[in-house]
Amino acid sequence: MRVLVCGSNYGRAYITALTRNLSRYRLVGILAQGSARSQQLAAANGVPLYCTTEELPDNIDLACAAMSSAAWPVVVQLIRRGIHVLCEHPHPAGALKKALALAQKQSVQFHVNGHFANLPAPRAFIQHCQRTSKLASPELIEVLATERSLYGALDILMSAVAGQQPLRVRALSHRLKFVLLEGTLGKTPLRVSVQVSGKKGSSRLADGSSDYLLDQRLTVMFSNGLLTLLSMAGPVAWNSTPTHALGNDSPLWTVLCEQASHSVADLRKQRIRANIEALNSIRRAILGHGKPETQQPRHILRVSEAWESIGQQLYSA
Repeated sequence: MRVLVCGSNYGRAYITALTRNLSRYRLVGILAQGSARSQQLAAANGVPLYCTTEELPDNIDLACAAMSSAAWPVVVQLIRRGIHVLCEHPHPAGALKKALALAQKQSVQFHVNGHFANLPAPRAFIQHCQRTSKLASPELIEVLATERSLYGALDILMSAVAGQQPLRVRALSHRLKFVLLEGTLGKTPLRVSVQVSGKKGSSRLADGSSDYLLDQRLTVMFSNGLLTLLSMAGPVAWNSTPTHALGNDSPLWTVLCEQASHSVADLRKQRIRANIEALNSIRRAILGHGKPETQQPRHILRVSEAWESIGQQLYSA
């Protein structure tokens, strides 16, 4: 498939993923604003640099849209040209709803890359939570995230407890670096703590800033124990309720997914593989082999609506 990468910042991550799968994908161009960085990136990869969608050739199969929300009109223009789009997160639900409708009209695929759910530890958390939920309903859900990782955390959570909706929360306090929120996800009590970097209207910390104290942590409590994803790198732990242990010798806690990333280098490799899986997922859909539940409109919109609902309450005036 002939692939266009849009954006020269995070877009570089998609280029890395593409070059690991040369039998399936070929980078044919970069769409960016024409900065020195984008010029250098295009030259280094031996492909043209385009600054507008009007310049694009007619033979592009897929676009990886790794741009800020300010460039959303570009995503719409790509879909109108009949180009399949793998879109980086996050975006407002209203915009996504229109993009999904337009994609259906144009008979093209539109996927949102939540990314983190494709990492080994979150994937294990999702699988174990789905399995446990078939036996008992969640009693309590807790989410710890940053303003930057919130969408990814909600994508993982909504995949893990797919039947729980809608999400309703209200902010309880804006103290120091964290906003505390409480509410429900479906009928399950929900607590959310989000690290923020400023007041309404102030600049946010850069993505990946060392001032963020964590990435994301999720806990789902069941009557017989707690399932916890300690970070995007793992591990995933199960803590049995002592009264529900099978016997005196039964372990009270179990690591369900070993420390998935032993180093930053390990995590970097896993993130490349996660983007490869996102590419392979939309490729399968383009070839008519179906799409996963996480790319169905109901999931995409549910995650975005939850992200917006919480995001609107994060910053005090």
